[in-house]
Amino acid sequence: MKTTDCNTLFGGLALGLFPMLANAHSMAIHTADWAGGFLHPLQGMDHIVAMVAVGFWAAYGTRNYWLLPLTFVAVMGLGGWLAILGYQVSGVEAWVLLSAVALTVLAAKNICFSMKINSLIVAFFAFFHGLAHGYEVAGSADFGSYSLGFLTATLLLHGLGILMTVVMQTLKRIPV
Repeated sequence: MKTTDCNTLFGGLALGLFPMLANAHSMAIHTADWAGGFLHPLQGMDHIVAMVAVGFWAAYGTRNYWLLPLTFVAVMGLGGWLAILGYQVSGVEAWVLLSAVALTVLAAKNICFSMKINSLIVAFFAFFHGLAHGYEVAGSADFGSYSLGFLTATLLLHGLGILMTVVMQTLKRIPV
């Protein structure tokens, strides 16, 4: 599989889901426990696309596969914690939507900067994801458990992006 095939595949998948991204965080949280936190990212196309893109981008541009995903999770956790403490930012949903688009473009086109710049881009968008999800669960009696479930699902989606990239790169080496 050629590099352009990988780009086309990932970009096509993400763009095919684009209409669903407009409903970024319209789903209500039914439970604020570990299961609710784990299931929430798996129900939102904005989250799925952005998280898979981070994993895809991380694996495609570097050997440090987990640096970008761990940066994302750490900064997203910080954003969520600040939201719980009452930190208010306007336009959070717009930044979340933009993150899905921007991260998809960066991953699909394999646009890589230095690891520091890539990490800053990921951290910037992660902060808004954290705020959005922190606002959704603010006041919950079980914020810690919800957050652990949410962060676990996020890491699994990053891992899916990494796995997709590794498989596509491996297939590229196999003669057809």
